[in-house]
Amino acid sequence: MNTENEIMAKLEIEHIAELQKYKDEFETLGKNDWGLKDLISIFLPFILLSIANSFYDIETEIFQIICFIFLASAVVQGMIREQTKKTNRRIDLLLKIINHEQKGG
Repeated sequence: MNTENEIMAKLEIEHIAELQKYKDEFETLGKNDWGLKDLISIFLPFILLSIANSFYDIETEIFQIICFIFLASAVVQGMIREQTKKTNRRIDLLLKIINHEQKGG
C-alpha cells in the first residue's frame, strides 16, 4: 500500500514538473525579439521616400509630414507585430498543452 502511494506521488510530481516546464515556457514566449525583417519593414519606407525625393522635388513641409506619418506608422506597426507574435506563440503553446492533455498526459 505504501509503495502504491509512493508511485502515485512520483507520478504526480512528474506531472507537476511538466506543467511547471510549460508555465516557464509560457512566461518566456513573446519577448521582444526584433529581427532583420522587422527593421527592414520600418526603414524601407524612409529609404524609398529618400529615393523619391532625389528624383522628384518634394516640398520640405510635405516631406517632413510624410516622414512623421511613416514614423508613427512604424511605431504602431511594431507594437502590433510584437503583440501578434506574443499572442501567436502563447496560443501555440496552449494548443500543445491541450493536445498533450487529450492524449492522456
